[in-house]
Amino acid sequence: MPLNWFLFKRITRGLWFLPALFSVFAVLVLAAAYFSTIFFADPIRPGNLPITVSQEAVESILSIVAASMLTVSVFALSTLVNLLANVSQSGTPRAVPLIVEDRRAQTSISVFIGAFLFSIVGIIGLSGEIYSTSGRLILFGATVVVVLAIVFSLIRWIGQISVVGRVGETIDRVEKATKDALERLGPAALYGCCRSTSVTGSGFAVRAERVGFVQHFDRERLQEIAEGHKLSIHVLARPGSYVDYDTILAQAAGEAPDDSLTSMRQAFLVGGERTFDYDPGYGLTILAEIARRALSTAVNDPGTAIDVIFSQTRLLGDWARSAYGEQAESKFGRISVEPVAPAELIAEAFGSISRDASASVDVTLAMVRGLKTLAKAAPSDFRKPAMQLAQEILARAEFSMKLPQDIAAVRAAVEELATAKATS
Repeated sequence: MPLNWFLFKRITRGLWFLPALFSVFAVLVLAAAYFSTIFFADPIRPGNLPITVSQEAVESILSIVAASMLTVSVFALSTLVNLLANVSQSGTPRAVPLIVEDRRAQTSISVFIGAFLFSIVGIIGLSGEIYSTSGRLILFGATVVVVLAIVFSLIRWIGQISVVGRVGETIDRVEKATKDALERLGPAALYGCCRSTSVTGSGFAVRAERVGFVQHFDRERLQEIAEGHKLSIHVLARPGSYVDYDTILAQAAGEAPDDSLTSMRQAFLVGGERTFDYDPGYGLTILAEIARRALSTAVNDPGTAIDVIFSQTRLLGDWARSAYGEQAESKFGRISVEPVAPAELIAEAFGSISRDASASVDVTLAMVRGLKTLAKAAPSDFRKPAMQLAQEILARAEFSMKLPQDIAAVRAAVEELATAKATS
C-alpha cells in the first residue's frame, strides 16, 4: 500500500472524520434546496403539489430535530467516553483505538451531529425566507430522510452500547484486527516482496532519523527507486520493529545519488507507537495484555485468560495453514524483506502470559494445549518454538506450583506435545 494512501486511511478512521463528512453533506442538501429555482425555472404553486408544505410546518419539525439531536449527540459522546474508559480498565488502553475507529459507532454519532447541523442551518434559512416553494419541498423530503436515518441510528446505537466495553467484545475486535494484519503479511510472511536475501557488493545503508516503531513501509516507492537506479533493496526493519538513530532500515546494493537515500528513508513511516495494520505481533501482544490483566490479583479471571489463549491459537493456526506457504512471483522483484518468524509470534502471544500464569494450572494447561495445536498444524514452522516455550512453561510450573499433582499434569501435557503428530 502506498504511504500516502496508508496515511489517508488513518485519517478517515479518526472519530471526527465521519461527523465532518455528514455535516458537509447536510449543508450541501440545504444548498441544493436554496438553488432549486435553477432546476425549476417555473415557480411551483402550492396547489399543484400533492401535499402542502408550509414554512411553519417544516420549521417546526426542524426545531424538534435540532433540540433532540443536541441532547442525543452529547449523550452518545459521553456514553462513548465511558465505554472507552471501561475498555481501558477491563481490557487494556491499547485496545481503545479499535473502539474509536469502529465504523458502526462513528456512523451513529455522525448521523446525530449531521442531523443537528442540518436542522440548525435549515431553521436559519427558513427564518430568513430564502427558500422558494420548490426549496421547501426539497427541504421537507430531506427532513423525512433525516428523521428515518435518526430512528435507524438510534436503534443501532442501543445495540452497540449493549456490547461495546465488555471484555469479550474487546477480545473479538483485537482478534479481528490481528487476523487482518496476518493476512496482510502475504505468502511466506514477506509482505508481498521477494524472499529475504543478503545484499552483496558495494552499496549503502538507509538509517533511521528518529526513535520509534516502524508502522509501514512503501513497497511501491522502494520498487520505483530500485528500478530507476538499478538497485536491490533489502528491508531489515519490518512494521513493529523498534528503531533509533543507528538502526538500519534497509540496505541497498548499487550506486545512487544522495536524494535517493532520502527518498528511501521517507518510504518508511516511523511513529511513536506500534499499530495494528501491518504488525500482527502487536495484536498478539495486546491480547496477551488482556490475559495478564485478567490474571492479576485485582481481577482474578482465569477464564478470560483462557479465552485469549484460544483466540491466539486460532489466529496463528489458521495463518500457518493458509498463508504461510509457497510464494507466487512478486511484482516487487527488487525488494526483499526479512520474513516474520513464527517463533517471534509465539513469543509475543504466549511468552508474557506464561510468566504471569506460572502458578495457575488451568491457564498453563490451556497454553500447552494451544502450543500442541500449533505444533500439529504447522510442524515445520511452529514445532520447535512451541517445544522451547513448553519447556520454559514446565520449568516455571515446577518452581511456582505447590501441589505435585498440578506439576505432574503440566509435565504430562508437555510430554504429549513432544509426541504429537502433525495433522493432515
